[in-house]
Amino acid sequence: MEYVKVESSQIDSVGYLPDVPKPGIGVLGIRFKSKSGLTEYHYGKITPEMYREMMEDKSIGTYFGRVIKPFPDKYPFMKVETENPPQPPSTNGETSGRGSNAKPKSNENETQSSLPSETEVSNPSTSLAIIDKLDNSALFAASGVTDAQLAAGREWYLAEAKKYDISTEAERTELKRFARPLQKLRTGIEARAKEFTGETKRKIAAIDTEKRRLVQIVGEIEDAVLAPLTAWEREEETRKIRLANIVKEIEAKCDFFSYHDIESLEAAIAEVEAFDLTTMQEYRLSAESAKEAVLRRLRPELERRKAAELMREELESLRAADAKRQEEARIAAAAQDLADKQTQERLDAAVEAAKVETRQEVIAELSTPVEQAPQAFVYPEIPAPVAQKFQGGISENHEQAYNRQAVEALMGCALTRHEAMAVLTAIVEGRIPHITITY
Repeated sequence: MEYVKVESSQIDSVGYLPDVPKPGIGVLGIRFKSKSGLTEYHYGKITPEMYREMMEDKSIGTYFGRVIKPFPDKYPFMKVETENPPQPPSTNGETSGRGSNAKPKSNENETQSSLPSETEVSNPSTSLAIIDKLDNSALFAASGVTDAQLAAGREWYLAEAKKYDISTEAERTELKRFARPLQKLRTGIEARAKEFTGETKRKIAAIDTEKRRLVQIVGEIEDAVLAPLTAWEREEETRKIRLANIVKEIEAKCDFFSYHDIESLEAAIAEVEAFDLTTMQEYRLSAESAKEAVLRRLRPELERRKAAELMREELESLRAADAKRQEEARIAAAAQDLADKQTQERLDAAVEAAKVETRQEVIAELSTPVEQAPQAFVYPEIPAPVAQKFQGGISENHEQAYNRQAVEALMGCALTRHEAMAVLTAIVEGRIPHITITY
């Protein structure tokens, strides 16, 4: 990595190695000024654009302190000891491993990085050995060890393995010894992964426990702070629900089928008319609209019911009057029938009495000698006005003639003269209903 001198009170020089560990990002090298000399740090995941912006900035130190230094998780770094570069693996296949002088050293405020040093990048033999130098968080992070590094290490080991002649026991033993670091590296990765997984799980469990505790405490504080507001909101919601229900109750009164009589309908209209809209607050418009809709529906229904009730009362009155007239006619007919029956009974009694007297008179008449000259005879049982009509003779008038003709007709019906005269007398006096004589 080539370094360029810069003008800064803290930075001596800056270098940049592009496309490490993958294309598009690189390693930023910075040599800081200190009392003991220069200290070199490498910062990973620096894009070429960031390097160019920092070099073009008026104050390189200010740019570094603002953009890169505060974000070690985003731009991991490591301190590099340039005086003692790491050594390549020994000829018997052992790698420098954890004992390499290139192992990162961390101060109190520094963390290790997954980025190799300049020497490590240039030496393929260290591409796998660098795994032992990484801490767990860097090793098992995405791109902690790149495919390029693994490919370089694979290529180097395979090339070195071809140098051993496996036809001899000694060479086979040496090949096994050469591959032993790979076995240790593999088992070490598995052990570290297991350990790191356990640590991660414990951390997650601790984080989750602490999260629940903090959430509960903060939630209690929040609830206590918002308690008055929560109570007010609850009361406000209850108030709104109560007012909304009142509006629904008013709207429900539109169903006039639920009122079975005029009195209940009048009571509902009076209740709606007397409802105080000033108590409805923000629901006043809704309540007023519902009130007007109810009255528009119930008032015409009340008038219709009243008109129907008046018509029903008039019809009942007419029916009662007609029934009364029919009853009076029935009573009159019954009375007339009774009177007719009584009249008929009296007439029958008179006829029977007349028959008896007539037989007696006929007997007496038959026992009396016939007189030479007919004389007018007045029957004692016939009233004088009628008897006068039967006194015939040469000088009889037309009434007497009608009476004589009627008596003769009745005698032609198997009645005696006396019976015929009795019947005619009853007709003249009006004792026989529906039968009159016209002169």
